Amino acid sequence: MAILGDIRKRTGLLIGVIGVAMLAFVAGDIFSDQSVIVRLFTGDPNEVGNVDGESITVGEFLNAQNMMRSNPNLSQNQSNQQVWSSLVSNKLIESHANKAGIEISNDEVWHFVSRQYGMNVDELKLQIGQLKGQAEQGSPEAAQDYQNFLLMFESSKPDLLRQKYMNMVNMGVAVTHVEAKLQQASNIQSGTIDYGYVSYADLEKKYKVEITDNEIQNYINKYSNFFETEPTVELSYVYFVGGPSEEDENKVKESLNKLITGTIEVDEINNVTDTIQAFASATNDSIYVNMYSERPFSSQFFSRKEIEQFKSQLPEDYYNFLMNSSLGEVGGPFKVGDTYQLVKLSETKEIPDSINSSHILISYSGTSVAQGNPAITRTREEARVLADSIKNMATAANFVNLVNEYSEDEGSKTQNGNIGWMSRTAQNLAPEYLQFLNTHKTGEIGITESQFGFHIIKIDGVKNQLGYQFASIVKEVRSSQETSDKNFSEARNFAQEIQGMSLNEFANAAQQKGYNYNSISDVERYYGQSIVERSTGVSNDQDDNILKWAFSKDAKVGSTNLFSTVNEDHIIVFVAAKNLDNKPSPKLARELVEPYLKKQKLVETVNVELGNQPTIDDFVSKFQAQRGSSSLTFGAASIEGKGPEPKVAGAAFGMKVGETSKAIEGREGVYVINLKRMADYPDVQDASAMQDQMQNQRNQEFQQQFLHSLIQSAEIKDNRMKVLDRQQF
Repeated sequence: MAILGDIRKRTGLLIGVIGVAMLAFVAGDIFSDQSVIVRLFTGDPNEVGNVDGESITVGEFLNAQNMMRSNPNLSQNQSNQQVWSSLVSNKLIESHANKAGIEISNDEVWHFVSRQYGMNVDELKLQIGQLKGQAEQGSPEAAQDYQNFLLMFESSKPDLLRQKYMNMVNMGVAVTHVEAKLQQASNIQSGTIDYGYVSYADLEKKYKVEITDNEIQNYINKYSNFFETEPTVELSYVYFVGGPSEEDENKVKESLNKLITGTIEVDEINNVTDTIQAFASATNDSIYVNMYSERPFSSQFFSRKEIEQFKSQLPEDYYNFLMNSSLGEVGGPFKVGDTYQLVKLSETKEIPDSINSSHILISYSGTSVAQGNPAITRTREEARVLADSIKNMATAANFVNLVNEYSEDEGSKTQNGNIGWMSRTAQNLAPEYLQFLNTHKTGEIGITESQFGFHIIKIDGVKNQLGYQFASIVKEVRSSQETSDKNFSEARNFAQEIQGMSLNEFANAAQQKGYNYNSISDVERYYGQSIVERSTGVSNDQDDNILKWAFSKDAKVGSTNLFSTVNEDHIIVFVAAKNLDNKPSPKLARELVEPYLKKQKLVETVNVELGNQPTIDDFVSKFQAQRGSSSLTFGAASIEGKGPEPKVAGAAFGMKVGETSKAIEGREGVYVINLKRMADYPDVQDASAMQDQMQNQRNQEFQQQFLHSLIQSAEIKDNRMKVLDRQQF
């Protein structure tokens, strides 16, 4: 009864609970990511960002990022930032273009894409239709090519829309003749001033100006839009570079030195004695190398000229051995990258220096050759059969006739199929073609396939040179388990020691132990640079995880964490500061704001000292200011010997002749000026040239600043930290 009475007293609460439960029943699991209630408090889990009400979804973002990741030179954070910038700008352009009624039709895309392929629209549609047919018939290559085309077709739309929208808006960027006349007049009309000048540096020696955090904060608040920033953290860290120890290197060199002298090794456990022959005495270098090297024997021959091309990439002692060794001589061990190598000049023989050849190309549908020649409709198998039949009938006597009858390489066809003398390492030949040249003799005719189709090749001539074959025994220098364990143990122990320390204590502890210590400030979540300098050798593959942790709710100021890279580097990260607001702290903004506020205070101080009726004489007397005079125009706004001073010019052209100004804030110091003369305002009749000049300048400024201004004025919500850091990549 007591429980029932309590329920009766709480009827309102009961109704509320029932309502929520019913909502959960209707909408699905109340605690799921898709729950209306979860969205209410945490935002849509499928929305990475929002640009003026236009959503950027997780799927949209990840698809774009996967495409960006094909660039191996970009880190995950760099690709993330580039994808974000691209999607934000595309959303903005699309939104503004839609409001203006601007669209991109499929016909416009077809015309754009056809120009990229160098053909008209009908030809391209025919080619793509054939490609689609091959894909539907089960050709995996055609299917991939067709999907790539569709992807390119769709990805062209945002670029075309941007170009179309920017061009139309740019048409409204105009300079009137009246504006040009005003500008030309301001460039002509001149005034003459006397001035006194004292630098800020000299004033600071006399007046100790200090700027408080409150003053900086007030400035930030006053110009809040200018100071909107991304959340940032300040990190301090100690890093332990992974990799082999000196002892690990010595063990590798010792194992190679045994191969130089030869040795007898005794396995006492298994009672086996093994005699290792010296490398120089080996009669079969390929077997010897494959037995003792971590890389297989290479049978390739190199000329001295080819070795010279790699001089800058090789250690000097290694290069000198390759260039000067005699047959059977062994050199090393040489340190090459992360390896030590023994090298033996194994064999010499005549090798091709350059090869002259002719060919007959038989192409097929789907190749780049066929894309430029709609008449080529045969399948790959049909092309193979035709090429085999031509090869079987080809001789030195009838080869030119067969070229003229069958070859689909229009470039070489005019030369009777001949492509001229080519180096055996030529970079502008298909690899398969080049391999054929290097493995056949003068007069031989054979067949090979490349991305262009089937080639029936005739070797017309070969120029030889002396080639050198080197047998290399390569041993990679790796960290031993003992070294890896020691490095990790040292890092882990230090990570435990510094738990609960302050930043100063952390830094002092690292320096006392002689560890590598550094710090980095003003770091955004998607920081594009390496956290630990790449020159240290530390891998940056943990950067995203470090920042994901540092920006998480679990990481407080003073928190530490240990991260290990794929190369077994270890990084202990200390959160020194976090600024998760959209405005910088006074500490972070001081470097930018303090100089400006100091200038203002110094100008105010000078004005107080000079009183209500300042004179240049008083200014010079009280502040040991420099005297000077200069002519200037409003357009150029430059003082002779001082450079551009727009505030001084603005003050001068607003004064009456004979009037003296108060202190003026210049670029590098304070001015007090007296206007001596002002020329009459010029009567400009024709400013056509000035109008053209200003129009060009304004068009350039528009291209550089318009998109940035759209971004600045847009309402952009960046949910990447909330959404993507929960995603499983």
